[in-house]
Amino acid sequence: MVPHSNCLRTALFADRTERPPRYFQPRWMFAGLFLFSLLFFLALLRVPRVDGQLIGSDGAYYYVYVRSLVIDHDLNLANEYAYYRLPAFTNGPTPTGLAPNKYAIGPALLWIPFFLAAHLIALVGRALGFGVVADGYGYLYQAAISIGSIVYGTLGFWLAYICARRLFSRVATSTAVGLLWLASNAFYYMVFEPSMSHMVSLFSVALLLTIWFLRFRGTEAPSVATAALLGAAGGLVLLVRLQDAPFLLVPYGFILVRAIQLWRRGEAGHAQRWLVLGLVVGLMTMVVFLPQILTWDILYGTWAVSPYLSEHNPAFYWLQPQIGGVLVSTFHGLFLWHPIFLFALIGLALVLRHDRVLGFGLLAVLVLDVYIVAAWWAWWQGDSFGGRMFLNATWIWVMGLTALIEWLRARRLFYLALALGALLICWNGLSLIQYRLGFVPMSKPLTWEQMTIERIKLPWMLLQRRH
Repeated sequence: MVPHSNCLRTALFADRTERPPRYFQPRWMFAGLFLFSLLFFLALLRVPRVDGQLIGSDGAYYYVYVRSLVIDHDLNLANEYAYYRLPAFTNGPTPTGLAPNKYAIGPALLWIPFFLAAHLIALVGRALGFGVVADGYGYLYQAAISIGSIVYGTLGFWLAYICARRLFSRVATSTAVGLLWLASNAFYYMVFEPSMSHMVSLFSVALLLTIWFLRFRGTEAPSVATAALLGAAGGLVLLVRLQDAPFLLVPYGFILVRAIQLWRRGEAGHAQRWLVLGLVVGLMTMVVFLPQILTWDILYGTWAVSPYLSEHNPAFYWLQPQIGGVLVSTFHGLFLWHPIFLFALIGLALVLRHDRVLGFGLLAVLVLDVYIVAAWWAWWQGDSFGGRMFLNATWIWVMGLTALIEWLRARRLFYLALALGALLICWNGLSLIQYRLGFVPMSKPLTWEQMTIERIKLPWMLLQRRH
């Protein structure tokens, strides 16, 4: 570990040599959270959406890619759109005569192993005479890619845990992961809307930042293979959600700054090596991003297109960002819907105080991410359980919340943090029930009464609805 990381640990935190309880052991915690999420999802299989499908909303448009690629071996999505009764985003086909799809192909590519497993089960079931339809449309396939999202979300949290654990205690890191899993909107998009891209996005960004944190940040001369791995992770981030591009600035900006620092110190040879590594990173990023370029070319006849930007003119109001709305409004405001993110932001200030490079980098990319979402024409993020666009930053949220919990723990306020965290989990659960069961609108601002009094009264309202 680099020296300033040791300084961070020494300056912020008290002695942590005591043996943590078993439930703070990472294997127990992650196994428990994963199984809880998986069993919760499986219990909901008999309660599909109103359209009779497990997938829906944006998730259906991500899903049709994997079904078309594996079953039809093409990108002609017309039959998938017809089966799921999905509207296209234009009045007609694209210039190539195909149905359009503005969403990224990355989630589908990562879901393929789970889809193939479901297809194998379907084929075996059909061969044994169980009447299973192996057409790629049904519940079995939809459930498989949904479980894939739960797996990827778990892996993303695990990567964040590994990195935060390098700086903080096991107890603080485990607590932060558990709180962000259950008191934020991560659980909702892991269990109730897993066909959307957010869990895959969470994983891809966490993978990128983890490779940088463990293999670049404290290393004098990373290998070319490691640089290629970092570049591939960066390409995966773009492949899953092009909107996650700002997170590439953390590792890629670090490489550039390191090269400049070495050049100024007169170490031209080392500077040139870092520049070569940066070139390898950039090339691998483009190589891994190629499937999206090819998809655009097949669907639209050109790779120089971003169909996501064509649905509204202008797509972004760069001089009129709705920052207040994105952060604190009742219209899916990030901190108002899920205060756990505000505590994580406070924790990042502690990191900034003791490690300027790490803290500034993470805060800078968060600020840029907020600005981009706030400038988007649909800054409220459509039908959204809180600020769903910021689940991509889970790695950063884990780092910040862990720092805050460790700071509180050093001042013997850990149980206060646990009590507050438990309240936030309960509050999030009530909010989730409100949102999912239709007590509040999904695509309109909530009233203050809905966010406070009605949420507290929700258990009694549920009893009245049953009777």
